[in-house]
Amino acid sequence: MPARSVIVAGADSAIGEACARKFAEAGDRLLLVGEDEETLRGLAEDLKSKVETAFVVAVISNRLDVHNVIAEALESHQRVDALVNATLIVSSREFLDLAEEDFAAMLDANLKSAFLLTQATCRQFVKQIETSPEAQAEGAIVNLLSVEGVTAAAERVAFAASQGGLHQLTKAVALAMSPYGVRVNAVGIGAIKADYMKDFDAKTAKSTVPLNRIGDPEDVAEAAYF
Repeated sequence: MPARSVIVAGADSAIGEACARKFAEAGDRLLLVGEDEETLRGLAEDLKSKVETAFVVAVISNRLDVHNVIAEALESHQRVDALVNATLIVSSREFLDLAEEDFAAMLDANLKSAFLLTQATCRQFVKQIETSPEAQAEGAIVNLLSVEGVTAAAERVAFAASQGGLHQLTKAVALAMSPYGVRVNAVGIGAIKADYMKDFDAKTAKSTVPLNRIGDPEDVAEAAYF
């Protein structure tokens, strides 16, 4: 398979980094996206010896930042072939104490951001398809989302709402983009050794998994690459 141009959003997280490394192993060219410049720069420097790698600091719930992400991908790699959205922000708060602004912030971080970046990426896919029909088979998007979008948890109402929305967004966009041959999928993740699990009880988390273990970020990366 020819080297693709892949955007990895949330590359400054453990799962996002694992995804970036997996795609780098396959020889894909990468644009790393996140809010932590130091982490992004370090990862980019590490991967540059393997593949073409660039990074951009962006808040992807901001439309202008999303525009800059696509512009940087085109400047660095001349096209966009795939997007991995590994942005996952978790917050716990008792429902009766949940402030409106905190609820809105969670939707912005996990759902609005995915909408904006997915839409911008799909628009670029369509431009490429119209210019070069053989690009049709190359468009792919993978959203990483929590199983709490289906199962939910009483203390994470805002998070569950954002993940349920992301689940449905993924399904709807898959239908909308199917005429263009663009693939849109999701990887549902549960107990993973990652930043967002720091407030979770490991023993309780393990008890929900038949294999009685917490997964590694690399497990998610394998699924995202597949």
